[in-house]
Amino acid sequence: MSWRERAWEQKWIEPFLPNYLKPLKDDRVESEHTKELIQEAEEFLTDLASLSELPRLNKTFKRTIKGFMFKVKIKQKKIFLELIDTKKSPTDIRKRIYITIYRKEYKAEKGMGKCVDSTIYYQLKNRTIVRNIRKHPLFQSLFIRLNQLDHSLSNKNGEILPEIVEATENNNMLSNETIEDKEYILTTLNNTFKQYNTLDPLIKEKLKELKQSVKECMSQFDLLDIEEKHHLKRLVNNDLPSLLETYHSLSIDQKAKSYDDVVESIQSMCKYINNQSKHLSNTRMDRMDQLLQLNKLRYETTTVDTKKKDDY
Repeated sequence: MSWRERAWEQKWIEPFLPNYLKPLKDDRVESEHTKELIQEAEEFLTDLASLSELPRLNKTFKRTIKGFMFKVKIKQKKIFLELIDTKKSPTDIRKRIYITIYRKEYKAEKGMGKCVDSTIYYQLKNRTIVRNIRKHPLFQSLFIRLNQLDHSLSNKNGEILPEIVEATENNNMLSNETIEDKEYILTTLNNTFKQYNTLDPLIKEKLKELKQSVKECMSQFDLLDIEEKHHLKRLVNNDLPSLLETYHSLSIDQKAKSYDDVVESIQSMCKYINNQSKHLSNTRMDRMDQLLQLNKLRYETTTVDTKKKDDY
């Protein structure tokens, strides 16, 4: 047990600890917003851990979503994680969370990479408070996800990780996962459409447009990058059902007040999906133009050269 952990065990010594070592004990921080922040960060770390086919060392990855900003910096010996409430965040208590761990192969502690920083900064009444989250139960899942990311990066002494073994034994694994994602998204979309099929005619019409847009986008699902897939899955699996469920539960007066906003929100979702599909179409056309240009340079030039040799 390190001196820090021994200090945390001694309750009487807490008042004398520096702020960055004092454990977090503020119920106001343990809000639903903070739980959502952690959940989104977990998904981000899980996505990064699954990118075993891409180089990740000495790179920085970022994701901004729903008023949150996440940054993961992966170095040879350490992994750095930042979680930030942006200006768009609806929370009253803005937070910045910093976690730094050693890669397990360099410094380990209790089977995981040693943690060297785990601080949270948050503001209350124009005052910045600093506390430690290493032992706080709400944040333990982040350390577990970081450990999984570290594990996915490791290939020590030629050891083949389970994920790589599985991929080697089944070359179609990634394809199967993509098919499962597509089937789940379409099934969820159809179920949502059936469940709220009795809503206002205009909302039903907008939902039909959204459903058609999603289906068109799904035909190019393989071409979406990890961020685009993440947003599409979240829209269909979480955001749309939550919006309709909440609207359906309102009273008649409440529905009347929020009606225009609900219609506008569905239109925005549809516009987002259409923009994704348009972007994919443009990308494919750009790729085709490049291939045509390349083939022209390769084969038309070769034909001309061959003809000149024949004439000679």
